[in-house]
Amino acid sequence: MSDEIGTRVKKVRLRKGISQEQFGEIIGIKKAAVSKIENGENSLSKGNLLAICRQFNVNKEWLINGNGEMFTLKSKEDEIRNFFENAISSNSDIAKIQRKFISTLVLLDEEEWIVLDRFMKHYIYSK
Repeated sequence: MSDEIGTRVKKVRLRKGISQEQFGEIIGIKKAAVSKIENGENSLSKGNLLAICRQFNVNKEWLINGNGEMFTLKSKEDEIRNFFENAISSNSDIAKIQRKFISTLVLLDEEEWIVLDRFMKHYIYSK
């Protein structure tokens, strides 16, 4: 594997603002494996490459060859669909938290959705 791919993997992780441990958990590998990929010691498997592209919306051509933009543009609907698919299909600790959150949302009644909407608007506009 080219050291350059490892450098691009690190760029993705740093751009997302997450640790090697968090990055690894999201794509299904250990922190040590992420470190070895970033340092060019280990190859990036096809499965891990696809997981990085899917989970982080990374342009596959950029990750492999450095061509094009780092991230691909997705519609809001695609982002939502991907979130739910990943939360359902993964057994990571993050996915378990996401499923618990989704299960809670499903139970909200109309009044609680209105309160949640007000909270989100306040949070968004206070930044």
